[in-house]
Amino acid sequence: MTTRYAQIETLVHRFKPSHIVEVGVHRALRAVVMCAAALRHRRKVYYTGFDVFETMDSAFHEAALNGKGIATQRDADIRLSKLAACAYPAKLLHVFIVGDTRVTLHGDPVEADFAFIDGDHRVDVIRGDAAAIKAPVLVFDDYYRPGPDGRCPDLQRYGANAVVHELEAAGARVEILPAADLCKHGGLAHLALVERAPKGTA
Repeated sequence: MTTRYAQIETLVHRFKPSHIVEVGVHRALRAVVMCAAALRHRRKVYYTGFDVFETMDSAFHEAALNGKGIATQRDADIRLSKLAACAYPAKLLHVFIVGDTRVTLHGDPVEADFAFIDGDHRVDVIRGDAAAIKAPVLVFDDYYRPGPDGRCPDLQRYGANAVVHELEAAGARVEILPAADLCKHGGLAHLALVERAPKGTA
């Protein structure tokens, strides 16, 4: 069965970004997929990844509803460095910004062509991440729908739903991608594609 993450490569081929921002690098599995796809269209690709890596304890991850475990910056760096070596003569340049995005990103905006937001799952943090990333294309993980038994996280506290709906109300085009995965909390997680309206348009 196709997981929701398999849809990311198709999106990168569609938008052909030269600068990718990811919030929630973890082991860089999605980073490698996105960058490899972008390199098929661009001679030079920039990747900026935001993650707490091993700087936060299990209590932080529990509060953030992060269920993938703690990953190391070293492992993520190795994966992207290997891709960069294989990409020659094209160039892949990557940098990690380590720490809680409420400190490292909010209030210090970054520009990109394409962003994948899959970090802290609390609504206020996701909202701040999206506001700080100046990109025409945002892809949110963890757009939740009820699972087979009707369970779903509290959408006022967790998930991208509220932020996605706010962006849609502000004029963005929204598409909830079809593939979904059943999460430990019982809800189904989808990816949400958000294309922001260009400046000066309705």
